[in-house]
Amino acid sequence: MFNNDDFFLSIMESPVPSNPGKKNGLLMGVIAVVVVVVIVGSFIGLDYHNLFPTKVTTTAPPATNSTIFVYSGPSGPSNANHLLGGCVVGIMSNGATPVASEQLMAYLLNPYVQQGCEAATGFIPVDSGAFTSSPSHTVPTLYSPNNATVNVYYYNSLTTSDEPYVSSVISHFESSYPNIDVHLSFIRATDIINEVKTLEASHSTENVVMTIDNIDIGTLFYEGYLYNLTSAASAITAGAGEIQSVTNLNNYETHVFGGIYFMTQLVNIPLVWINYSAMQKAGITTAPTTDAQLLTDAKTLYNYYGVGMVNFQGHGGASTPTEVYQWMVQFGGNPMVFNDTGDIAAMDYLLNLSQYFSPDYTSSYWATISGLPSNTYTMMDYQWPGSVNITQLGMKPYNSSDTVINASFNAIQSGVFIRDPVAWLSQWQFYMDNAWISIIEEHASLSSVPSILGAQNAAMWNYLNTTYNAAYGMQYEDGVYQPIVA
Repeated sequence: MFNNDDFFLSIMESPVPSNPGKKNGLLMGVIAVVVVVVIVGSFIGLDYHNLFPTKVTTTAPPATNSTIFVYSGPSGPSNANHLLGGCVVGIMSNGATPVASEQLMAYLLNPYVQQGCEAATGFIPVDSGAFTSSPSHTVPTLYSPNNATVNVYYYNSLTTSDEPYVSSVISHFESSYPNIDVHLSFIRATDIINEVKTLEASHSTENVVMTIDNIDIGTLFYEGYLYNLTSAASAITAGAGEIQSVTNLNNYETHVFGGIYFMTQLVNIPLVWINYSAMQKAGITTAPTTDAQLLTDAKTLYNYYGVGMVNFQGHGGASTPTEVYQWMVQFGGNPMVFNDTGDIAAMDYLLNLSQYFSPDYTSSYWATISGLPSNTYTMMDYQWPGSVNITQLGMKPYNSSDTVINASFNAIQSGVFIRDPVAWLSQWQFYMDNAWISIIEEHASLSSVPSILGAQNAAMWNYLNTTYNAAYGMQYEDGVYQPIVA
């Protein structure tokens, strides 16, 4: 992604690996995205801060009648910000008719379309726009029906199960805009990158719109392949009803880049899932709202059931670093550098919590929380709702406000952040896995946590210094690469 070495100012002196415990301050990052999706308007008036009852006087129901709750999870000592996942939408820079591509973007980001997308794909909308009007009445007209017929090539990286809905959206779009012919292709995010690179290299003027993972968009931005949407952004999102955190991200992208180059189309936000019946049985009547309370409850569950009951995505790969990333941000750290004071505090906490981890943690991944209703574990600490089959889970909310969409909205209102989509994210994940193995799986002492994280910081710096140059490595050490918090 960062092949353009001239993007940043050159630093003359060679960097020195960070000392354990350095402080990079609160996270304001290098990059932000515009989250332009929607939330069902009827939910807006609910009380999102009371997803759990404050007191339960009934005895625990039998295991066959488990009550499964979802909520936004405990707040960290520094903030309650949640990681935003999902896909962004952007336009290739050299398209001959960008306004036609913008018209498709406006349609994809319309609240009515987003509502259908939430139902079909599980991605959670986060907007206060109205859902009662069809797109033909609410999408702003950017490409006039009197304009010439054009082709727009739309690349979409969603999974096979999501393809029927996307195809139906494009079909309806073409019915509403007969002078825009959309050529739809479902391909992987990495293939989208390669396709756009090939088109740019051949000086193609095709109109290309892409729905791509928010991490992968960085390659296209930093290599200059994205169209600047700044002048059209307000028109594209007209009437969308952005919530404040979305507006903040929009403004921050403009501040950092001097423009808007992509907008988040589909949002996923990790939540905490609980077998509330099993918690009641152990004498716990409220969901933990702080990390201190979570640690206490984890010990209570362990003492009652005789085994760790807090599950964690701890098997390595992209799953574990993503999970740890959120914890470090909530502790006020900068996960990109591994070892500032907030990072160390977060890993200290996770080391203490790990003694109460479910044995399932070494195999758990984003695709399932199947152990929850059977109480193989009582709590799933952060799972993506877009991956959870709620019907199969048998989720029985305590009341009408205990829904995934409400919990997601509550999390987003509390604050959001985004991973910096740097080219070396997979290398960072590799080093974070190393730290996880050394600290959690091998049961390190608390006193050794700073040195373990410091070693991964040095390894990351070494990689950047060798792969790019010393100036780039210094920027890394100076905290240039950070999560984006809004």
